[in-house]
Amino acid sequence: MSVVASVSKNSVVKKEVMNKDVMEAVKEVAIDLLKSWDPASSDFIILRDFYSVSYPAPLSRELLEKIKKYSPKRVENRIEVTLPVFPYIDDATTEEVLRGIIQNLAASEEGEELE
Repeated sequence: MSVVASVSKNSVVKKEVMNKDVMEAVKEVAIDLLKSWDPASSDFIILRDFYSVSYPAPLSRELLEKIKKYSPKRVENRIEVTLPVFPYIDDATTEEVLRGIIQNLAASEEGEELE
């Protein structure tokens, strides 16, 4: 399962959970967006990104099944995993990753304004 989110002005305007693998979901969404893209007015770029998430140990069997393919590592009393943006793990993980993405976008925009 994957999460597709639309972000505008540092805010999530749409969020959808798709019953597809991340790579397939990205391709499907990109094809839809490409149809409405105007190359005269903007760029169209798809970037692969990752986000690190930390969970308190021990993990439930269900959570472990969802993250085991991403090579989780135990660090003291937590389990850390680097996820491609954006598989669906659970609602809490989705919200954490979205907050991180929005913070990074906001910081990037502030840096551009300073130049």
